[in-house]
Amino acid sequence: MLKNSQLNEDNSPSAPAPAPASRSSSPCPRTDLACESPGAVNSDAAGTKVRNRQISGIQISCLEVLSKAGEAATGRRRGTYVTLYCPLMKYMDCEESENITEALAAMLREMTEKLCGAPVGRSTRVLVAGLGNRFITADALGPRTADKLAVTGHMMESGLLDAIGCSSLCAVHPGVMGQTGIEAFAMIKGAAEYARPDVVIAVDALAARSTRRLASTIQLSDTGIEPGSGIGNRRGAVNRESIGCPVIALGVPTVVDSATLVWDALEKAGCDDMGRLREVLEQEKSFFVSPKDGDVICDEVSSVLAAAINRAFQTEGL
Repeated sequence: MLKNSQLNEDNSPSAPAPAPASRSSSPCPRTDLACESPGAVNSDAAGTKVRNRQISGIQISCLEVLSKAGEAATGRRRGTYVTLYCPLMKYMDCEESENITEALAAMLREMTEKLCGAPVGRSTRVLVAGLGNRFITADALGPRTADKLAVTGHMMESGLLDAIGCSSLCAVHPGVMGQTGIEAFAMIKGAAEYARPDVVIAVDALAARSTRRLASTIQLSDTGIEPGSGIGNRRGAVNRESIGCPVIALGVPTVVDSATLVWDALEKAGCDDMGRLREVLEQEKSFFVSPKDGDVICDEVSSVLAAAINRAFQTEGL
């Protein structure tokens, strides 16, 4: 398993700078992160637009894929991908946690208002779907985040929260197909038909290209999500087409491909026969690696995500 020092190359909890996109020569460069996609960091790439900003001291990069040329350059569907670069979350102090929560809440509100075409307020209905298997630590981020939400959907009809100005917030734990026998998107669609949300927020653990991204990068996108795609186990997509309303995908990387780790290590060591190495790695069955303290990381990250969602849709706070 990964040691703590491997999560940041300088062995410090400081936020990593935006890294170059993954090298095309690397075998199995599986990643869910748009910031690691080929061409994602090139602001001059055809069909893309990159904007950088800061909120509460947190560096934020926004990649817009605008056309088929942009899709070809980045390997991503047309849409908006927002990346927050933050300190390794298990090392955060209270101030850093508050800054990330504030920045993420602001981006969630901004993306929701863009998708819904209206300001977030008391009439806004939100459904949060905690994707993943709660019994596997590296995949438990979605369910744990949903567990920590201050759900309000059941109170809205009574008018108890009108004075506070809180949005209607509901949560669902669809589990995985191996547990339920039902695709996650089908369970979310059923919940959406009942809750009638203006937007669905699908929270899931992601796969990264670099160990420096583990638990130190947060991604939002308005294109939805394909559960399991980062580890090559694609399930039914959770997006506007399948659910019937806008879907925001929210995730943090918790695993990295083992073949990528081996390739990077031997390349840095000056391996002479990279062609043979690629052949061996591509022939062998790969697996995914998560930090040894993944349970602590999952708990910290889920707390940050839940706090940001709560804040984004509690217009005057609880």
